[in-house]
Amino acid sequence: MFMIRSAEVYASDVRYKISSGNIGNVFAIHNTTGALYVAKALDYEKIKKYELRLTALDNFKENYTTVLINVCDVNDNPPVFDKSSYRTQITEEDDRGLPKRVLR
Repeated sequence: MFMIRSAEVYASDVRYKISSGNIGNVFAIHNTTGALYVAKALDYEKIKKYELRLTALDNFKENYTTVLINVCDVNDNPPVFDKSSYRTQITEEDDRGLPKRVLR
């Protein structure tokens, strides 16, 4: 007895890939499930938006889709002083309007 496999496409026959837009290879895709992952650290200050083109292929055909990814900014940089040192002066007798700003 022998079996002939029909021309049906099985889910395991579909392969996925990122065709374009993956600047710096920061994203990865699982080639059999199509699950999209962040593979490297994102940096909002460098790239705020990605437009990935994904391809799904089987043994006979292929199809495309576009995924738009907006990177949200987080406060990941420490505060910075403009100068390494500041000087100011205040008189000890000047106690009007306390508290008084000394430096900004």
